This record gives sequence, C-alpha cells and structure tokens, in this order.
Amino acid sequence: MKTKKWIKASMLLIVATLFAACANEDVAQDKKKENGTETPKGGVVFATNDTKISAKRRFIDEDEFAGAKTRTDIKHTPGQGAEAYWTSDDFIWVKDKNGTWQKSTAITLHDGGASAEFTLPGSKADYADGCEVHYTGTSVTLFGAYINPQSVGMYAKQTRTTANDFSKAGEWGDCGSGRARNTGNPDKFNFTLSHKSAYLCFLPRCENATLSANIRLESIKITAAHEDRFADLCHFDGENLTTPGSPFNWDYIHVDLPDFKLETEANQALNATYIVVRPGTYDFTIEYTIKDPTTNLKTVITDTKTNITLDKGNIYDVTADLSPAMPKYCMWDAKYDYWYNHLKADGTPDGNYAQNNSDPRWYREGSHIRIDATKSCKDCPNVNEMCWYVFNGDPHWGTSIVALDGHLQQMNGIWLKKKAKIMADEGITEEQMKNGYPKISPTDYRMLQFGWGSVTPNSAPIPPNDANYFFLPALGRYYYGSLENLGSKGGYWTSSASAGLGELSYYLDFKSDAINIYFNNRNIGFSVVAFE
Repeated sequence: MKTKKWIKASMLLIVATLFAACANEDVAQDKKKENGTETPKGGVVFATNDTKISAKRRFIDEDEFAGAKTRTDIKHTPGQGAEAYWTSDDFIWVKDKNGTWQKSTAITLHDGGASAEFTLPGSKADYADGCEVHYTGTSVTLFGAYINPQSVGMYAKQTRTTANDFSKAGEWGDCGSGRARNTGNPDKFNFTLSHKSAYLCFLPRCENATLSANIRLESIKITAAHEDRFADLCHFDGENLTTPGSPFNWDYIHVDLPDFKLETEANQALNATYIVVRPGTYDFTIEYTIKDPTTNLKTVITDTKTNITLDKGNIYDVTADLSPAMPKYCMWDAKYDYWYNHLKADGTPDGNYAQNNSDPRWYREGSHIRIDATKSCKDCPNVNEMCWYVFNGDPHWGTSIVALDGHLQQMNGIWLKKKAKIMADEGITEEQMKNGYPKISPTDYRMLQFGWGSVTPNSAPIPPNDANYFFLPALGRYYYGSLENLGSKGGYWTSSASAGLGELSYYLDFKSDAINIYFNNRNIGFSVVAFE
C-alpha cells in the first residue's frame, strides 16, 4: 500500500515538472518573439559561440596607469582585455558561391548576447565551406548608402550617453572577418571573427582633490598628425582598413560626453570612454575639455603622444591627470613651496609662513657670488633666457582660464612667445638663449641691477588658438604672509641669484602697461614655473 502511494506521488511530481518546463519554454518563446530574435523559418544559419569583441588589453602609459589597473569593471578585465556582446541590431555579410555578398536578415541572441546565430537568405547549398564572413559594424545610420560588405564607417563627431559602455563599438567603426565552416547540420555554419579595428579606452582623472569635485569632463578629441586619418569611410578587404580617395578625410574624432565626473584616481565606472580607430602608428594629440558648472567656464587640457602603435584587436588604456597648472609660490629656491604643510581643510593658508632658515620653506641663502638654483627654482628660466622672453617674446596683456581656489576662473596675465618660436624667429640655439643676451654679458648680470630695459605689452589679443604663445597669470606675490596684487601684477622667479648685492635674486615682473626684469629679496613668495 505504501509503495503504491509513493509511485502515485512520484508520477504527480513528474507531471508537474513537465508542465512547468513546458510553461517555461512557452515564456522563453514568447520572449524571443517579443524581442524579435526568433530565427525565421527558412534560410541558413551562421552561428558564432564567441562574444562580438574580445580585445586584448594594452597600456599606452604603462607606468602612469599602474595604480589604476585594479580599478576596473566587468567586461573590461585587468590584463585580459574587454568584451562586447552581440545586440539585436547587429548583422553580418557572407559571400555566396557566386561571389555575391549576402546580408543577414535576422539575429538570435544567446546568453544575453554572449553568442549569436544569424540567418542568411537561401540554403546551405548556396554557400561554400570556408566562405568569407565580414562584420562591418552598425554605422549604416551615419553613412547610409556608403555602407557595404567592404566599407566601414568611422564617424568624426560622436556622442556618448553612458560611461564605460564598450557594447556600442559597432556604431563607432568596429569590424572583423572570418571563415564559416560546415558543421554537418543541414542548415548551419559556424564562424569566428577576428577583429581588425583598434580600441582606445580613456580613463582620465584630476589629482587636485579640491578641483576634481567641481569640474566635469565635457568632451575628448583625438587628432592625428602628418595627414593621418583616425576617422573616415574606410575600405575593408577583410584584413586592413584603408582610406583610398575617401570623401571625408577626417584626421580627428571628437566625442561629446554628458559631463562625466572626475576623481583623484582613474574610475572606470564614472568616466571610461571608448573610441574605435584605424590600426596604425601615430603621432597624435588628445584634447580633454573640462568645465566648471559653478563659474560656467571651460578649458582644454592637451596631451601629446608620439610614435604610438595601435594594433588590430587590441584595446589600449589611456590615462591623464586633468589638473590644470595650479599656482605655486615659493621663496627663492626653497625646498618646499610657500604654504607647504600649512593649508587648512578648506585649502586656504593658515598664515604661518617661513620666518627663518630652520623652516624648509625658507629661501636658499648665500651672497656675493653667482648662485644658480638647484631646488624649487631650478627649472625656471635663468636671467638670460628671461631677457629673451621679455624683449623678444612679443608680450600681450590678456586673459585666460586658470585653476584657483578649487574652481576654474578667468584671470588677467601676460601672453609670451614659446621658447621654440623665439629661437626660430631670432635664429638662435637653445644654448645661445641660455648663455647670453646681445646686450648683456653671458657671465655678468650687473647691467640688470640698474633696471635695464622695459617693454610695454601689446593690448591686442593674440590670434585665437595660437600655439606659438603661452600664458602666465597675474598671480601677485606673498609678502610676509599676505597675498598682494592678485589679478593685476605677476612676479615669476628666475633660476639666477644676483651677485654682490646681498641675498637678492632676479624675477620677471609684469602688469598691464609694463614687463621687465628686476631683482628682489629672496623671502618674497613669487610664482615658480617652467616656461614653455
């Protein structure tokens, strides 16, 4: 009796399980129909068991990125590359026995897009074992009739709406090729793609903690040098992307972003931005546009890369510190800056400035002999170089964006020719610029001690985006712990001390109506910067 009851209960359990399985299958089929991924009847299936992209990971800035390698998210694994899954708008091209390229008519996704099956027109007899398969992305919406099995579109103006999204690489110029093999199944081939694009993953940061909370990343632009092209309507032969006679000729890719946040360390989830490019070896510039929503100002941080090889199927992580140059004040050639270890929690000075040589912020002492800086001022121009900047640097009084007090602010200052431009215009070498000025002996600065020479800055603005000039903000000076003349005057130390007149050193002094070189007491806190 007991045995019979057990059998009946068991049968009921089996029947219930079968009903549940059938119900689940119905739900699954309904889902497929709902998503439009159910394979239509008829046609031939080309299946892949791989994700759409599986890119090996490389680092353009290996040392700089070392600390960020462990801060990554799923689908972009440290040291293992990145993956992109198939989506419902993907399609492939397959060459039939007549040499005609056929486009897939449907896609069935498996495991959320980790693998996929494509339906091609005709029957299996229409395709040879080993027939060519091309994937040319989904940029048809941008290039329209230009897209075909042997063309790939890489658009110059792009937009991202989500950080760390590698899944849409097909929209930005991804492509691949492979061979489809006969499986023995009457209606099915299998294929694996080898990708022929290269991928960049930008992971910027702002190491200035006070500033990073107040700025946003608005866009990234990459521009290739030497007439190379990052973006174009490319010819694709299954192995290489070339641009013969393209109608677009874009050497850049500009990506607009929805004001991604920046942190003091690379944060992939917050701002990782992917760009697809043609493989090759490039010199290129990267322009990061950051903006301050509070002051409604923006500025561009430029990074230059040279001789960078971007190989097929590899993803390259690119990092950069987007901290604009912050004001740095020092007593002349002190070991540390004026407020080192003396800033309050809000970033403002606590008022305790250095007052004697027991403090490492105190100036470098010594007089009656020529002294060249070896600490904080060692990279500043020496007095000879500063003469070239003042008297041959075509100074212009104007404004630019600077980082100050945790925000981007517009400030007055002086524009000067860069060193390379001065040398080219004056026909001198860098050695000549460092070691002599025509009106001053290379080894004797005493002429300057009598206030020799002054120049009136040009009030007209320099041409927009003129790369031959650089900007020095009018940051004033610290005098016995108090900030003076911020926004109206600038003082920048040279690396040269004055000989024979006590503990004095030379500095660049400028305001709206005059720029010249003077000497002053070394305990004054002037700005310290390496000139361009």
